[in-house]
Amino acid sequence: MKHAVLITGATSGLGLAYAKEYAKRGYNLIITGRRENKIIENANYIENTYHVKVKVVIVDLAKEEGLNLLLNEIKEEEIEVLVNNAGFGLKPVFSEVPKEDVDRIMFLQMNAVVLLTQNILKQMLPRHKGTIINISSDGAFAVMPRNVLYSSTKLFILNFTEGLYMELIDTAIRVQVVCPGFIDSDFHESAGMKVVKKKNGFMKFMDPQEIVRLAMKDLKKGRVVSVPGSEAKIIRFIAAFLPRKIFYNIIINFTRKRNHKLDTNIRKNDD
Repeated sequence: MKHAVLITGATSGLGLAYAKEYAKRGYNLIITGRRENKIIENANYIENTYHVKVKVVIVDLAKEEGLNLLLNEIKEEEIEVLVNNAGFGLKPVFSEVPKEDVDRIMFLQMNAVVLLTQNILKQMLPRHKGTIINISSDGAFAVMPRNVLYSSTKLFILNFTEGLYMELIDTAIRVQVVCPGFIDSDFHESAGMKVVKKKNGFMKFMDPQEIVRLAMKDLKKGRVVSVPGSEAKIIRFIAAFLPRKIFYNIIINFTRKRNHKLDTNIRKNDD
């Protein structure tokens, strides 16, 4: 397949939004996910709506065998754009996270990103053309309790992408890392988290398509680190300039208030 975009984690949310955006631009797609019925439904919709080819690869990229399966599936494909989006969060405090979940999140959000990027970069360089988009999070700027591993792996993605950008500065390969805040998707439900999704005010949940629109606008401008949404920008600013002790106190207090409010809302909904 030529003129292709590979998007990992395209079952819903940001991955699906990127799939629709690139299909609208006339690109063929290779999309991955684990929920077969849902992702095939997405593929059929995109093909019928945008009249492009969509190849579906059902794979679990949190495991080495899953990554190897995908690499084998794409070895003959001509990929112009890579969107490393697949990821998941963990609910428990760090001390309670099972080793299996530790291994899965670290492989998916570090190893898989690095190895997939390296594999595809090697085919982009001889063609002197390509775009690599890695999805991080505002959590890369501000780690929070009960979010330790997720934020740490997202910080890795941020640093990896910025380093890659500098390494490729003399090539025609474009590189971007996207660091959104809360996304209106099924991400939290998949992680077993009960959340109240605010649509307005501070820390509101943004529509995935709007995040992609803002990130693509930044990509066109050559902005390496895209931080869609004012809330994510505020978090980045606070984390960068506040003394660490003050920063810790703000995050701890915010987390406690958020958890208390969330527990209260959940109890009300359960009554």
